Amino acid sequence: MNFPCAAQTKLLTSCVSHRTLFYREFLGSLIVQRPSAVIILFPFFSFILCAFLFWPGLMRPDSLVQMQQGIAGSFSDHHPPMMSFVFGLFDKLFRGSGPMFLFHLALYWGAVSLFARAEIHKAKWVYWIAFLPPVFAYQLLVLKDISFVNAYLFCAAWLHFYSMRDLSPSLLSLLGWLVIAFYGTCCTYQAIIALPWLCLWFAKFYSSDRSKKWMITGLVMFGVIMAGAETFNRTMSTPSNRSQHTKLYDLTGISAQLNDPIFPEYIKQNTTYDFEQIKELYNANRVDDLTYPMATNAQDQLDVLYSTWIRAVFFHPIAYLKHRWSLFYQQLTVSLLKKPSDIKGEVSPPVLKILGWVESSGVFTLASWLMAYIVYFFIQLAYIAKGYKQFNEHPKYVSLFFQNIMGMSLVLSLFFIAGAAEARYAYIAIAMFHFSHPFLLHEAKPSRFTGRRFG
Repeated sequence: MNFPCAAQTKLLTSCVSHRTLFYREFLGSLIVQRPSAVIILFPFFSFILCAFLFWPGLMRPDSLVQMQQGIAGSFSDHHPPMMSFVFGLFDKLFRGSGPMFLFHLALYWGAVSLFARAEIHKAKWVYWIAFLPPVFAYQLLVLKDISFVNAYLFCAAWLHFYSMRDLSPSLLSLLGWLVIAFYGTCCTYQAIIALPWLCLWFAKFYSSDRSKKWMITGLVMFGVIMAGAETFNRTMSTPSNRSQHTKLYDLTGISAQLNDPIFPEYIKQNTTYDFEQIKELYNANRVDDLTYPMATNAQDQLDVLYSTWIRAVFFHPIAYLKHRWSLFYQQLTVSLLKKPSDIKGEVSPPVLKILGWVESSGVFTLASWLMAYIVYFFIQLAYIAKGYKQFNEHPKYVSLFFQNIMGMSLVLSLFFIAGAAEARYAYIAIAMFHFSHPFLLHEAKPSRFTGRRFG
């Protein structure tokens, strides 16, 4: 066997060291000179990982109803028909919740990618937020609320990205934004509260001066989108008189406060009417068992119900406000984290086992509070105030203001429109709040992605 001489060994070592240096410089230039490669790859692989681990997503009873309506092609307006309609389209390709689950994940990780690309030097914080339990946990569910939140989160990330980069979106990108905004609006009726702020933000982004003309443009845009959504809903679905359930719930709450039934006569004359049982069923968590037995489709009875509700609110405002405040406080404090006994049968055994360990470890109460909206309420209020105060100083403050007020305005509206307290109703406020943290963070050290300093 011929062994290399000293000169050959030195040459071989030199080649290896030069090759190692080349790869190191190549990888370094990939990170520094082309940050988008790293920033795009992380959300992409996160999407793949989530799809693999949680396929085909967790379905709730409402979602099962919507999927069945989509497959049958028959829609009721008890749930907005958009998600059911898309379920029906997906069903032609693949049966089940999987395609909708992937669509939700695509919107979510697309939004994460845009936030990270807008905040290149803070991308690692965006990624941490994306997996933060109060933000990420709901991505395992297939719900119309997730369709709505993820669509609006994507639209917010899109506006923040183009604002921070000072870029003009292409026509295709703009059309994509409008389609996603329209889709999200059609997925839930509560979108009417958040949509005006999204439209105003869009109009502000396209405004070239500091005049208030963009406000008119934003409000006109809001009217056009809402008109389109309302037309779609009316065309695609049959009426279910869904609004009566809130009225029945309010009348129950006022009656419970007064300890005096103030229901319409057609309800009192029903053979199944029992005021004591109604008071027992009255709660803030589930109202279906309470209101559905009293529901009607007769127009004359509906007219009586609505007039009775108006008189009750007018003549008993204190009882009404006490009832509404009790529900709203429950909404602020209800936690996304559920006890294993509450969700048994809805999630996989490994998830139940993890939750059981958390419950027995003694940190369950703390974790529950950290996953309730009231923990973030006052900080989000401060974010809105700061964004408003420095609105014209930098695009990040415009994003800070609109992104947070979208979520908070919807939560505040629940004081009057909610029929029950569920953590998912506040999810948009929690998600928008957490993804706005990087707007106010400062990078003192050189960024690992860009090599530059930011103050």
